[in-house]
Amino acid sequence: MQNPSGHHPATAAPSSAPSKGKSSAPNPSGHHAATPAPSGTPSKGKSAAAQAAASGQGSSSHHHTAGGGGGGGGADASATTLKRKRGVFQKDLQHMMYGFGDDPNPLPETVALVEDIVVEYVTDLVHKAQNVASKRGKLLTEDFLYLIRKDLRKLHRATELLSMNEELKQARKAFDVDEETLATTNI
Repeated sequence: MQNPSGHHPATAAPSSAPSKGKSSAPNPSGHHAATPAPSGTPSKGKSAAAQAAASGQGSSSHHHTAGGGGGGGGADASATTLKRKRGVFQKDLQHMMYGFGDDPNPLPETVALVEDIVVEYVTDLVHKAQNVASKRGKLLTEDFLYLIRKDLRKLHRATELLSMNEELKQARKAFDVDEETLATTNI
């Protein structure tokens, strides 16, 4: 059931959960603020993200629809959420996190939280790109570039990676042609 604004009604927290005087009200972005670790839990060496993941604050139990409102066209994304295999990107994310200054062996909770954030972002971006491409009927690279056009860092990095990918394709193609000509002349 939805309220007039098109959002699902908020459900109250179970009465068995202790409050300790902390508010779980969402901040202006609609997400709950992370609470510090309980005083009995050692937090030395843990990042804020790891602490949030360990306390359950980091895992998002709500899903955003691609349209942002939920009132009209198409199926609701949260109703048809598919179960995804967790941990698929863990090794890659660990290496990336280390490259950006994290510990060589980050906490599993931190890696899981980062993975959830990345997968949610990419899924949301793909849904938006599908909406942009729906008029044309075909999803193209330009649909993604259109969506990130206002974030110049992402746009420049994406175009750089696309041009490098094109250069690698051309180099592979030239290498394959050279190999084929060598193979036919040596026979």
